Amino acid sequence: MADPNDFNDYLPEQKPEEYSIEIPADQSPLNLDQVPSGQDVMGRIEQRGMAYSRLSRGLAPWWILISGWVVFGGLALGLLKMALAGNVLSWVLLGIVVLPLIILAQGTLAKVSARS
Repeated sequence: MADPNDFNDYLPEQKPEEYSIEIPADQSPLNLDQVPSGQDVMGRIEQRGMAYSRLSRGLAPWWILISGWVVFGGLALGLLKMALAGNVLSWVLLGIVVLPLIILAQGTLAKVSARS
């Protein structure tokens, strides 16, 4: 009959200091600033709000600010020219086009003041 301690002859000897317990690192918290889904109506509204918020805080790149000034500024100048000619609908459209210009102005001022 085999001695019960014979199996220790086939295993490597382990020293007590080699025993260790691995503790995983703290996991980072969930990202609460996830981009909402654009598939539903509320998700699209939230995406637009996030874009306007980033734009007004000056977090948008320069090329977006400049192209926004060109597009919306050109529309505003064209509608201003039509409104001065006496078209009432042009005044309403001019008021709508001025809103993105205000957001662009905030973003441009924030971007310039951050650089200074």
